[in-house]
Amino acid sequence: MRRVLRLFAVSLFVCAPAAFAAPVLPAPAAAERYVRQAFADNLALQSQALDVSSARARLGATTGARLPRVDLLARYSRAEGGRTIDVPSGDLINPAYGALNSLLTAAGKPASFPHVDNLSIPLLREREQETKLRVSAPLFNAELSRWTASRRSAVESASAQHAAARRELRLGVLTSYYTTLRAQSAEQILNGATELTAEALRTSRALFSADKATEDRVLRAEADDLAVKQQLADATRDRIAALATFNALLHRPLDTAVDTPTADELAALTATLLASDVGPISVPESREELAALRAAANEASEAEAAVRARKRPTVSFVADGGIQGGQYRTGHGFNYAQASLVGEFNLWDGRQRNNEIDAARSLRRKVELRLETVREQLAVELRTATGELAAARAAFPAADRRTAAAARAFEIVSARDREGLANQLAFLDARQTLTTARLNLEITRMRLWIAAARLDRALAATPLE
Repeated sequence: MRRVLRLFAVSLFVCAPAAFAAPVLPAPAAAERYVRQAFADNLALQSQALDVSSARARLGATTGARLPRVDLLARYSRAEGGRTIDVPSGDLINPAYGALNSLLTAAGKPASFPHVDNLSIPLLREREQETKLRVSAPLFNAELSRWTASRRSAVESASAQHAAARRELRLGVLTSYYTTLRAQSAEQILNGATELTAEALRTSRALFSADKATEDRVLRAEADDLAVKQQLADATRDRIAALATFNALLHRPLDTAVDTPTADELAALTATLLASDVGPISVPESREELAALRAAANEASEAEAAVRARKRPTVSFVADGGIQGGQYRTGHGFNYAQASLVGEFNLWDGRQRNNEIDAARSLRRKVELRLETVREQLAVELRTATGELAAARAAFPAADRRTAAAARAFEIVSARDREGLANQLAFLDARQTLTTARLNLEITRMRLWIAAARLDRALAATPLE
């Protein structure tokens, strides 16, 4: 009764309208195309789909067991020896026949009654064949009905797990795509910084050759140039690794280039994410993980009921029709037909059924506990994703203003440097500040997008095609 009330409460919660709608958290069009491609080509997702096919096949096998079955049975036997039925026909008749023959002989007539041997009828025929069609059907089998319900819940659970895998793959593709874009942007920014440091090194060397600067200026410029080149090498490594990880999700060559969003799309998407309203939200019961565990709990409950149903009797119908005898012939004496109602009721099975019921009950309870644990984990995941998005939304305007300020400061220092009014340390510091600010802006932008993707995953907001 408590389980029924719990399921009723859950159904009311699921059917009730949501108090707060999930926020709209879009992704770039190119990223959505890659998500669809991953749905079609990802190997792990294809493996997950095979679990659904397997569950459907098991359901089909259980459902088929409830339908009539037709079998062709054939048997041919050769036998020798075995038990016999002895009939003392000779011992019973021969004395009377002998007396009659004596009377006939005395009357001058020939004896006409033969000598009769005793009969010995073997129970096993020397040759025997039986060929028949058998039609059988379960008329009443409560266990089979429960197993069908259990297998149907297993299909629902496998389908929900596949949907959860699709949603997890979507998050993986988006996260990997954003990481790749961030690595590409970092490489471009450091390439631009390399051009600046190379020009600064060239200028310092020219001034040193003209005796207008000391050697320490050249050394500082060279050290700055080498530092940026080292950062560029690391950025190139990160880009290659991120690109390979992303392409592996799509099951395509690891060095395949990715399509990047346009500047207008980047700005529009960022503005949308910054303006999106994330109100009080809770874990939706429609999360695929919860649906899969609810179906798994129902599967275990029906399996337990199926084992309990073995206590009830079963009734089946069996009909045979064919030929039998010492030869393969049809007609009178060879054709036969037989129909039966077969009832079965187990009286004792060595407590096998009770032990299986205990095991099924433990499995059901384990799934119910797992459901509660996952619900708590999803609540933590949602709380974390909400906090990450809030932090990213608060950090992006500061990072944007920081980049604008660093760019303006570098313009001023560069202008003063061209006029010979700025020292080298001020120029190098302004360049480094600008490069760091640009890198931080891209990191913060992608952090915002990744946080939005994780919140979308936690809310299961985007419909899956």
